[in-house]
Amino acid sequence: MTAAERLHSLVLNSAGAPQGGVCTAAFSGGADSTALLCCLYDLRSSLGITLRAVHVHHGIRGAEADRDAAFCAALCERLGIPLQTVYVDVPRYAAEHRLSYETAARMLRYEALRQAAPEGTIATAHHADDNAETVLFHLLRGSGTRGLCGIPPRSPDGRIIRPLLDAEKADILRYLQEIGQDFVEDGTNADDSASRNRIRHRLLPLLKTENPAALRHISRCAALLSADDALLSLQADAAYDACRDAAGGGMHGLAAYPQPIRMRVFRRLIAETELLHGARHIDPSFENLSAADALLNTGCGRISLSRDVYAEAYAGILYIRREAVLHESLPLQTGPNRLFADRLCMAEISETAALSRNIHKSDTKSTLDFDMIIGRPYFRVIRGADRIRLPGRDFRTALKKQVQRCVPPPERRSLYALFDECGCIFCERVGIAQRVKPHAETRRLLTLSAFAVLSEETKDTSGKGVSDTWEKIADY
Repeated sequence: MTAAERLHSLVLNSAGAPQGGVCTAAFSGGADSTALLCCLYDLRSSLGITLRAVHVHHGIRGAEADRDAAFCAALCERLGIPLQTVYVDVPRYAAEHRLSYETAARMLRYEALRQAAPEGTIATAHHADDNAETVLFHLLRGSGTRGLCGIPPRSPDGRIIRPLLDAEKADILRYLQEIGQDFVEDGTNADDSASRNRIRHRLLPLLKTENPAALRHISRCAALLSADDALLSLQADAAYDACRDAAGGGMHGLAAYPQPIRMRVFRRLIAETELLHGARHIDPSFENLSAADALLNTGCGRISLSRDVYAEAYAGILYIRREAVLHESLPLQTGPNRLFADRLCMAEISETAALSRNIHKSDTKSTLDFDMIIGRPYFRVIRGADRIRLPGRDFRTALKKQVQRCVPPPERRSLYALFDECGCIFCERVGIAQRVKPHAETRRLLTLSAFAVLSEETKDTSGKGVSDTWEKIADY
């Protein structure tokens, strides 16, 4: 079998092979990406793909980077492959976000590739040696199964594919030599100050000397661990769904699950909390996950985690969140109202004709007589001087006192309280004021429902059209 036939076979049988449609190759001009581009070009009919290429110029390495861009342009022109060159500023991004050049370049590269290729798949040139380097890198860092799974053939959304993942570097070099295709060398790849380069130049050759099949065996080990991790992740998702309190955001009963399940739930909670605040997600450290687990087992207390995220336990219920108030005062609007970053309150107005006329007989906690609201209602954080007269009472009581009586401590910092011109008329988990309690003559009801936000799918819209918010409600 020729080198070309072997590489073609590996790509065609790869779990990361493109499956028709538009396929954009990430093309740096190095040996790996050049082999990928040429191999996909050879197989474009068999794969049923329309081949394109994107080159990312990172703004580093000076004239060498310009040489790489020119090489990519020339090869794509010769093969008739459409090429888009994208320029990014790695030094500036790295300085702004306090990242290494390597990390900043990787983040900007993937962002640029996704923006330049909005349709189809994006093929990168990761191969078996890269996969082994990744597994060893995480092994030396003391990673769990997630890190030891190596590089997946496809990203979770299916957009990033890696057709060469079963090919070794030697296969790639033999292929290029056989077809007479040159490539460019990135000078930084020879710099052993980077840990990955030391693994590549020193550790992997030793392992291959010990066992020539080392790369294949490491890849098999990673695949087995990946299957195990996928099963544990499914079980963790089920535990998350079973324990999550949609209203308060706490995790009830999580301590009863095995530690591998708990640790994965903690990781998901931390990731969700960071995403809600626009933070760049980095996997939490083992120390932070262990600290959250110890707190859960203790059953009570509070500890600080990464990036202003904290974990708090109360009566065996665990919360992972970040205190953040988005607005000092938030005018009420129908639909979602977002005063806190991790929780929102839905407001709905309805005609009483569509509801039971016995609504006035019950002491509702979240349904108000809309027409009894005075002036423009608004949400804000509870203050020490706030008071409320609850239904059935002839006196006002301190709102904080009622909150302390009804709400667990971790949930008190992000409660929705609604006010009008005459004071508090609603407090989540506490109830409504006497003067807005629905009665037999009520015509319109305002129903408020607060719950934890699990993603950024529900965007805060309170900053748009705030001045006419009340008019929109009044015109209902």
